[in-house]
Amino acid sequence: MNTHQSISKSDLALARETGFSECAIALRRALTTTPVGWLLAVWFCWGRVPIHSIALWLGCAAAVWAGSLAVLQHMIVVGSQLALHRNRLRWIAGLDGFGWGLLTWFLIGYDPTLDATLMALLCGVTSINAQVYGTYVVAYFGQIGILWSMAVFGLLLLTSSQGALDYVAGLSVFIALTAYYTRAISQRLIEGIRLQHANASLASQLRTALHKVELDAATDALTGQGNRRALDEELKRQLERRAASGIAFSILMLDIDFFKNINDEFGHMVGDDVLRAFAQRLREFLRSDDFCARFGGEEFVVVLPDTPLAAALEIGERICRGIAHAPLLTKPRVQATVSIGVATMEPGQNICELFAAADAAVYLAKNGGRNQVRSHMHMPVQVDGI
Repeated sequence: MNTHQSISKSDLALARETGFSECAIALRRALTTTPVGWLLAVWFCWGRVPIHSIALWLGCAAAVWAGSLAVLQHMIVVGSQLALHRNRLRWIAGLDGFGWGLLTWFLIGYDPTLDATLMALLCGVTSINAQVYGTYVVAYFGQIGILWSMAVFGLLLLTSSQGALDYVAGLSVFIALTAYYTRAISQRLIEGIRLQHANASLASQLRTALHKVELDAATDALTGQGNRRALDEELKRQLERRAASGIAFSILMLDIDFFKNINDEFGHMVGDDVLRAFAQRLREFLRSDDFCARFGGEEFVVVLPDTPLAAALEIGERICRGIAHAPLLTKPRVQATVSIGVATMEPGQNICELFAAADAAVYLAKNGGRNQVRSHMHMPVQVDGI
C-alpha cells in the first residue's frame, strides 16, 4: 500500500511539473497573439474614445506585455521547472491581468454601447486564458483576480454609479463561474497527464520485462552465452543472408578436452566455474558479429558470418592457442585445452549436414591428440609449442 501511494505521489508530482511546462509554452503562444486583442479594442474605440486615452492604455499594456514575454521566453529556454519558476509565471500571469484590467481605466465611460462591448471583450479574455492556464490553474486565479480588481476599481472610478455596479456584478459572476469550472477542468487535465506518465512507466517496465524474458529464453543460464534456441535462430538468419548474398559462413564446434576429468577431480561446482571461464575467454577471441552458444555439456558452437573456411581455420587456431595459453582458473588451478572442428556451409547443404561435418572434424581433432583444429575438408592445423 505504501509503495502504491509513493508511486502515485511521484506520478502526481511529475504530472504537475509537466503541466507547469505545458502552461509556460501555452502562455508564450497566447502572449504572442495578445496584440490581436489590442487591435480589436482599438477598433471598437476608434472615434469614440480620445486618442490619448487609447495611447496611454496601449503604452501601459505593451510595456507589461514586452517585459513578461521576455521573461517567459528566457524561462522556457533555460527549462521551465516548477520549483524554480513558479513565482515568475505567477507574476507574468498577474501582470497580464493588470494590463487588461487597465482597459476600464482608460476606455470605459465614453459610450454605453462601447462599454458593454469592452466588458464582453474582458470576459472573452478570461475565457481564452482559462484554456491557457488549464494545467497550472493557480496562475490563472492570480491573473483573473488582478484583472477583476483593476477592472472593478476602474469601473467604480470612471463610470456612473448604477452602470458601474451592473458591470461589476456581471463581470464578477462571469469570472467566478469561469474560475469554478476551470478548476474542475484543471484537475482532470492533471489527472490525465498523471495517467499518461503512469502508463508510460508501466509500458517501459513491460518492455524491460519482455526483453528480459526474451533474453533469458535465448541465453544459457550458466555461461551467459546463447542457448540452442538462440543458435537455431542465428543459423536461420545466416541461411537467409547466404541465400541473398551468396557469401559463405562457417561454424566452429568446440569441445573442452578431458572435461570429465576436471569434474571428477575438482567436483561439478568447479566444473561449472570452468565452463563460465571458458565462455568468457572464448569471447575474447571472437569478433563483434560472431555468435557463440553453448551446445551442450562442455561443447560450444561459434557461428562466423561471412567467413570462408581459411579464415575460420585461422580464428579456430587463435582460440585454441588462447585457451591453452593460461589457466582458466587459478584457485584451484585448472589448465584446459580445446579441440575444434571447423565447417563451412556448402551450396546445397543443410544445417544438419553442416553440423555433421563440424562434429566429424571435432572427432578428427580428438583422435589426432586433442588441442588442435580440424576442418571438414581434413585440413589439420596443429597448435605448436603446447
